[in-house]
Amino acid sequence: MIINVLSPQGYCGGVKHAIEIVNKVINDPNTKKPIYLLGQIIHNEHVINEIKSKGVIVLEGKSKLELLDSINFGTIIFSAHGVAPIIYEKAKEKGLNIVDATCSNVLIVHKKIKEFLDLNYDIIYIGSPKHPESEGVLGISNKIHFISNIDDINNLNINNKNIYITNQTTLSMFDINEYFDLLKSKYPTSIIEDKICRATTVRQEAVAYQEKVDLCIVVGDKMSSNSKKLAKVSNEIAKIKTIFCEDLKSLDKNELIGINSVSITSGASTPEYITKEIIEYLKTL
Repeated sequence: MIINVLSPQGYCGGVKHAIEIVNKVINDPNTKKPIYLLGQIIHNEHVINEIKSKGVIVLEGKSKLELLDSINFGTIIFSAHGVAPIIYEKAKEKGLNIVDATCSNVLIVHKKIKEFLDLNYDIIYIGSPKHPESEGVLGISNKIHFISNIDDINNLNINNKNIYITNQTTLSMFDINEYFDLLKSKYPTSIIEDKICRATTVRQEAVAYQEKVDLCIVVGDKMSSNSKKLAKVSNEIAKIKTIFCEDLKSLDKNELIGINSVSITSGASTPEYITKEIIEYLKTL
C-alpha cells in the first residue's frame, strides 16, 4: 500500500501552549487545589483522559456560568477556545485562581471585536453553532450577529453602516470566502478580516492539493472543528473518498479493503503518536 503522510502532523502552537500550561499548573506544588478545567482544554478525548488521570476535574455538561456555580475554591483553567468576559469576571468574584490557556489567535479575535465595538460598529461573526470558541466571542456583546450558514446572511438586517466582519479561527478557508463575498455585497462599506489561523490553513491546503489516492484518512476527535473541516475539504475540494477516525481502534478496517493508496492527515489537537500508530498499521497491509 502506498501511504502519503500529509504535513504538518501533531499539535499546532496554540494546542502545545495550552497543554504546557495545564502541565505546569499540575506540577506546581503551590497551585491551589483542586484544579478544574472549564470544558475541554482542547478537543481530544485522549488528551482529556490523560489530564483527568493526573487529578484534574473537567467540568462539562452545563453552561459555563452554571459550572462555575458548582465550585467555590481552587484553580480554574480556561480552555484554548477562550471564554466570555462574564465568565472571567465571575471566576474572579468567586476568588478562584484563574489560569487562562486561551489560544493567542482567539485572543486577537476578542481584542479586535472589542476595539470595533468601542467605535460603535456592529459585529458579524461567522462560526460553528455551540462551539466553545463561538460561545466565548458571542458573550462579548449583544451587538454581535452570529452567522453559521447562508440563510443567516439572508436574514440579517443591520442599519449601522459601520460593520466589522470576522470569524472563528478553525473554519474552512474554502467556505469562508463565499460568506465574505455575500456579506460584502450586502454591506459594501463593511470591514472584513479573515481570522482563520495559519495552522488551520496550512493543513487544509495540504489536504486540498494532495496527490490523488484511493482514500484519505483524517484523524481527529469528533468534537474537533478543525479536524472535521479537513474531512470536508478532502471530500469536497480534493474529491477524494475520505473517512474520519479518532484512533486506530475506531478506524473502520473494512474501508481499507481493495485500497492501494492512502493519504493521512490529522487535526491540530490530535497527538502525533495516535496518527503514527495508524500509519504503522497501514504499513502492514
